[in-house]
Amino acid sequence: MIPAAARGTTTVSARAVARIAQQAATETPNAVGTVRGTATVRGQRAEVSVRLGLPWPADLGRRAGEVQRHVASRTGELTGLSVRVARLRVVRLQRPTGATVVFGTTAPAAEGRVPRRWWSARPTPVVVAALLGAAAAGLLTADMASVHLFGNAPAAWRTGLVDRLAATSPAAGSVTVAAAAMAVAGLWLLLLACTPGLRKRYVVAGFGAGRSIALDRAAVASVVRDRVLDTDGVDSVRVRVGRRRVRVRADLAFGDRAAAREQAGAAARAALADCRLNRPLRVGLRLRTTSTWDPTPPGPEPVPAGGAERKESP
Repeated sequence: MIPAAARGTTTVSARAVARIAQQAATETPNAVGTVRGTATVRGQRAEVSVRLGLPWPADLGRRAGEVQRHVASRTGELTGLSVRVARLRVVRLQRPTGATVVFGTTAPAAEGRVPRRWWSARPTPVVVAALLGAAAAGLLTADMASVHLFGNAPAAWRTGLVDRLAATSPAAGSVTVAAAAMAVAGLWLLLLACTPGLRKRYVVAGFGAGRSIALDRAAVASVVRDRVLDTDGVDSVRVRVGRRRVRVRADLAFGDRAAAREQAGAAARAALADCRLNRPLRVGLRLRTTSTWDPTPPGPEPVPAGGAERKESP
């Protein structure tokens, strides 16, 4: 019998793990729309992130938790890896057509410290900086090894660079430009390291760092828009979500303007409260009347006399 150590190893690529996580997310009834997944594999552990939509109105915390648990358990079962609870990014909230859903107000239980914002991995600048540094270090190491191990003459590029640096004054223009470029690059990398980068995602409160759920600005805007559209007399709504404030522009077709403004503002604030964002957003509402605005709400259509009892003879 061949010992276990001599049988080889099975490696599951990150792309395969991401595809399996996508499939696992689509198996849940909570996922709507197109599902996208990414994964990072480190040895026998994997970190999975899923991008999808959720039905709304509904208990977002409960539904998102169900998706996370199923994706983690199903992906670990099919790959044999130890999968952390998936990071969930909600890009769209979809209202079911022809159905009435009551929104649940049960808040998810907190698990550890809640992150204020998702941080971007920023692989592109890291890879570029690492490749440039590795290329320069590789060339210098290869030339020095050739000189000290095999007795070859130093490369012309290295001796020429040393001669130019020795003959160049520190106040020369080329040195100043090179130093300024390196300072700008260093400040750029420092800025990327100290800022989150994912400004269009809002973390949902009530989850720990290992089970973070984020809502896109577009999803928050759709929730606010749908809730304000339910206000009596409001004909159209435009929503713009910023970092700290939500700007709502609504057109009123009929009804009292002051009452509609109060109802629309309350609806927008209630929608944001239902999203349970970790950092509450302020609401700025602008309500204007349309050209055909009628200050009196339309009443019920009059019923003709005897119309309810009139029957046509066959």
